[in-house]
Amino acid sequence: MRVKFYGVRGSIPVPGPHTLRYGGNTTCLYVEVDGYPIIFDAGSGIRQLGAEMMRQDFGQGAGEASLFFTHMHWDHIHGWPYFTPAYIHGNQFNIFGPSSLNVSLEDSLVNQQQYQNFPIMLSEMPAQFEFYSMEENRPVDVHGAKITARRLNHPGGVMAYRIEYKGKAVVFATDIEHYSVPDYRLMKLAQDADLMIYDAHFTPDEYVTHIGWGHSTYEEAIKLARKANVKSLRLTHHAPEHSDDFLDEFIVKPAKELFDDVDGAREDEEIILD
Repeated sequence: MRVKFYGVRGSIPVPGPHTLRYGGNTTCLYVEVDGYPIIFDAGSGIRQLGAEMMRQDFGQGAGEASLFFTHMHWDHIHGWPYFTPAYIHGNQFNIFGPSSLNVSLEDSLVNQQQYQNFPIMLSEMPAQFEFYSMEENRPVDVHGAKITARRLNHPGGVMAYRIEYKGKAVVFATDIEHYSVPDYRLMKLAQDADLMIYDAHFTPDEYVTHIGWGHSTYEEAIKLARKANVKSLRLTHHAPEHSDDFLDEFIVKPAKELFDDVDGAREDEEIILD
């Protein structure tokens, strides 16, 4: 299983000299199992992923991939209209995610591409799309990978995912807010995972004035990683106001003092689990 980060920021893209090391694109995670692409979220990072996929079968209209959405907040979908493989006839995308606030997964993408927002509607994109509602406790099989979802704490709702393939497990838990005690649902989902990718948008001091915003901290990530026996931890959804230097000093450095295998997620970082 190959894991690669294409976007690790939260809220809004922040390109510039102060975000070069960790990256300025919003959330997009790529997981490959036996050559098959599985994408999680479509923040601005999906544009670069799409450009790379166009050099493969997707450039010839012969590609297939699955796309899972954690939730439908704008920073997790606003890269979708710029995903070039979706404009190539013959490509097929199986799209999974939660329905929320009485709006279906498909309608959330349709609404984003109304003409007042974007010149091409979802129905005008030439690739083939199949939409599936993701449910808790109902894992799906994607090219031999078992993918399980859990609903967690975030305004409007969010899903965390566990991807299991050939004895290895990755957990993607972005845009979640911890409780006063570790969330037993996430703890169960993350049990014995080889890699957990966890929301650390705020420092512990910042969180005190941002309770209810739907995000967490490196301290809470480590508490849960220890209880769930997680082997490796990556902190993600970096706040747009946090520069590379800030992340180094106030999030990554103190996290490394508390947990052996932890780092801030960085665009283009690739992790191989075999």
